[in-house]
Amino acid sequence: MKKSILLNNRTEHSITLEAYTKNWQVLMDTLPYATILVDTTYNVVMANRAARSLFGYTGDIRNAKCYSLLHKTSAPIKDCPTEKTLAGGSEAQTEIYEPNLGKHLIINSAPVLCNEKILGVIHSFIDITSARENEKSSNDLIEIYAGSINELKARQIGAQKGRDAFLNMLEDISESYKELEDLFLKLILVMVNALDAKSPWTKGHSERVSIYAEQIAKQMLIDEDDIKHIKLAGLLHDIGKIGTYDYLLDKPGKLTREEFEIVKKHPDQGADILKEIKQLRDIIPYIKYHHEKLDGNGYPHKIKGHKIPLGAKILHVADSFDSMTSDRPYRPAPGIKYALAEMERFKGTQFDPHVVEAFLSVLSKSDSWTSN
Repeated sequence: MKKSILLNNRTEHSITLEAYTKNWQVLMDTLPYATILVDTTYNVVMANRAARSLFGYTGDIRNAKCYSLLHKTSAPIKDCPTEKTLAGGSEAQTEIYEPNLGKHLIINSAPVLCNEKILGVIHSFIDITSARENEKSSNDLIEIYAGSINELKARQIGAQKGRDAFLNMLEDISESYKELEDLFLKLILVMVNALDAKSPWTKGHSERVSIYAEQIAKQMLIDEDDIKHIKLAGLLHDIGKIGTYDYLLDKPGKLTREEFEIVKKHPDQGADILKEIKQLRDIIPYIKYHHEKLDGNGYPHKIKGHKIPLGAKILHVADSFDSMTSDRPYRPAPGIKYALAEMERFKGTQFDPHVVEAFLSVLSKSDSWTSN
C-alpha cells in the first residue's frame, strides 16, 4: 500500500491542510449541505458543490478568501467563525444573517487537527432563511433535505465512490485514525443538528438521547465497541423524520389516526436512509426497532421480547424519558417524577426491566438529571 503524506512527512509543521485533506473532495461532494475547508490564513482549500451553489461562485473557489465569499469583504470581520475557531481550538455554532447573500445561516465550525496542531477549520452551512422569516411554509426545509436524500440515491455510483475513497483514506492515514473518526462524528452531528433545528420542540433531543443511551450501556457493562454504536444510534435514531412533514411534528393538538400512521414510518425511513453507508450498518437494527415494545404493541413491526435488539431497547428507554421530560407543542413536559413513574408502571410490558433498572442507577448518580 502506498504510504500517505502523513507517514512520509512526520515533522508536524510540514503538514499542510491541503495535503492532509487531498482525498476528501469526493466525500464532501456527496454531502447535501454546503461545506468548506479553510486554512489558517483564511484561504479556501476545498468546497463541495453545495457550497459553490450557496455562494453563487463560478470560479476556482480555492483561490478565494472565506470572508470574501461569505461577507463580500476584503478582510476578516469581527466575530468571524474561522477566527473564533482558530483562536479557541474548539467546535462552535454561529447563527448569522448575511445581507450580501440575503440568507439566515447556521454555521457549524470545527478545527481540523493533526498531532494536536490546528491545520484549519471545517465549516458547514445550514440555510434557515425560510424558518427565520416566517414567510414560507416550514415544509421548505424538509423538502430541501428530502430532495437531497433523493439526489444521493440517484447518484449511488458517485456516493459509493465517495465512501470507498473515505475508507481508503482511513487505511492510508493510519496515524490520523482518531482525527478522522472525530471528523466523521462531527459530520453526523451537523446532519442531526439540521434535523433537530427544524422545530424548537426537538432542539437538542437527539444529543440528549445519545447521552442517556451511552450512560445506560456503560451501566450495563456492555462492550466498548457496542457502546459506541449505541451512542451513534442515539444521535441518528430520528433521522427518518427527514421524511416526515413539519406540520405533524409541530401540531399543537392530538394527531389523527392517519397522521400517526405517517409518523410511525420514521424508524423504517431512517434505516433506509442509512443502509448504504457501510460504517453505519451495525446501528441500523437499533434505529429500526427503537419504538418496539416487549409485549409486541410497539411499531412499526410489532416484534416483541428477545427479538428486539438490546441497543433498540436502550434507545426506547432513553427516547421515552427525554420525550416525557421535554415540552411538546401539544402539552408541557410532565416532568421527571412522572417519567420515572411511567417507566416503573410499564416495566416488563413496554420497557425492558434490566434497561430501566440500569437507567435508574444512572439517574441516582447524577444530580444534574434528577434536580428538575
